Amino acid sequence: MFKALRRERTDKSFLFIFFGILVVCIAVLLVVALFVLRVKTPEVKLRSVKMKSLKYSFWPPSFNTTLSAQMTVKNPNFGYYLFEPSTVSFLYGGSRVGASRLGKGEVKLLTTATLSFGMDVRSNSLPEGRNTLIRDLNSGILKLSASGSVSGRMILWKIVNQSKTSNIDCSMTLVLRTKTINDLVCR
Repeated sequence: MFKALRRERTDKSFLFIFFGILVVCIAVLLVVALFVLRVKTPEVKLRSVKMKSLKYSFWPPSFNTTLSAQMTVKNPNFGYYLFEPSTVSFLYGGSRVGASRLGKGEVKLLTTATLSFGMDVRSNSLPEGRNTLIRDLNSGILKLSASGSVSGRMILWKIVNQSKTSNIDCSMTLVLRTKTINDLVCR
């Protein structure tokens, strides 16, 4: 009778331990699925823009500058981000005055990649009616903006494969007198 009772207790203990381990494993898998496998959109920002050369004229109103810029792609995920070639455009008054093509690349998990590129920004592609350009040249300050998008695939442990696109939206001020870029703000 004692052996039967002991065997019954042993069988119940085994079942309690088995179900306890099963509940802990399910909880761990749930935490991993909710926090580790959740895909976040990578952050893309223009970090710095420097002017290499600048030429401008009051009549006819025009400007021509060569810029060098650095952009970062931050990957907040537990996988790697493979991004495709993309284009960053510089705008003046809503019109495109320069563009640079960026190559494809990879950002490893939880790291930030820095991309450097250069471009010529010219006002000759502006539409007619350059009244604002004359006024801005006389004030010595040109307001530029940068826009673009970086598209790619987020791959987490070869389990999750998702497309993600990050946008670049920055504004800056080009100061003619000092030949510098000021007030670089990215949203």
